Amino acid sequence: MASSYYPKLESTFPPDEKLTAATENAIIFYDASNFEIIGQLPDTETYTRLPLGAQNKVRQEVWNLSQHSAGISIRFTSNSSTIKVRWELKYNNHLSNMTPIATKGLDLYAYRDNTWQFVGVARPVEGHQNEAIIIEGMPANAQEYLLNLPLYDGILSLEIGIDSGAYVDKPAQKIIDTAHPIVFYGTSITQGASASRPGLTYPAMIERQFNKEVINLGFSGNGRFEKAIAEYIMTAQPSLVILDCTPNSPADTIRKNLPETIDYITAVNDTVPIILVESIIRDYAFFKKDDQNVSGTMSFINEQNNALKAVYESKIKTRKNIFYIVSENLIGEDHEATTDGTHFNDLGHYRAYQRFREEIEKILRSL
Repeated sequence: MASSYYPKLESTFPPDEKLTAATENAIIFYDASNFEIIGQLPDTETYTRLPLGAQNKVRQEVWNLSQHSAGISIRFTSNSSTIKVRWELKYNNHLSNMTPIATKGLDLYAYRDNTWQFVGVARPVEGHQNEAIIIEGMPANAQEYLLNLPLYDGILSLEIGIDSGAYVDKPAQKIIDTAHPIVFYGTSITQGASASRPGLTYPAMIERQFNKEVINLGFSGNGRFEKAIAEYIMTAQPSLVILDCTPNSPADTIRKNLPETIDYITAVNDTVPIILVESIIRDYAFFKKDDQNVSGTMSFINEQNNALKAVYESKIKTRKNIFYIVSENLIGEDHEATTDGTHFNDLGHYRAYQRFREEIEKILRSL
């Protein structure tokens, strides 16, 4: 039983006045870092996305965003009838195009009938310290869980609360393969904007579909195909690398950075598949006055995609296992798949997931 291994936490969190004393006393909390953490590169600090040594090697903006817990999850098993969480945020961020649950809340999945099924969410309050019941009133049966962390905030501490007579422990079943993860390197969309909760991003859906660990290196506004990030990606010995930085990268940046990044990945492992992804045409580009020097216009985006395609066509001549996803129909053609003209809503993330799933299945068949 986990209670034999993990001591009850004496928390400094203020009491939740909405809960009765009887309910509060019936819940025992355990440090979530004692369980299985997935979605992190090697040698990272708890709930962060780049190793500590990267702080002086990557741009400051990238380092700051790496402190967000996007794509990081906790795997555990429990027979508790109630699952409750307490968590302390680093920043308590507020984003106008994101729900609070996606930005700084959590969501929970359980493994049932050979698939991951959504259970519920932990809604944040207006503060750094948060406490929420995700679900209560379940039968006291052992279940495997996947707890997804916030997309656009960092976690200082996280505790999982269960019934006093129940247990919580590391996964009893492996389910998600953590050897040779899939790594996404991209932009704010990759990081999760603007899904309504953490489990609805396309990297998270890929992880649950293939039961393969996914590392999310989406850096909002700062996905630039940089070799410095590729150096950290390759420490994970990935089975697949998806480079989805085009929306943040002007054509000149793509022409300069992408060949270096592909060459570095190839030098470390010349067989690992690489997927390059075009930028969608942003919804407002259909209405703006066209100017190839203005970011977000039709000509600017086409130049980005043309630069990406040129690098792909050059590298595919000498490097096997490079694949290419075009923007056409990536999130549909009905203009209903973004929140703000750029960032994918839940429909956009689901459609992108379907396209990535098709490509990954094709790659797996070809290997």
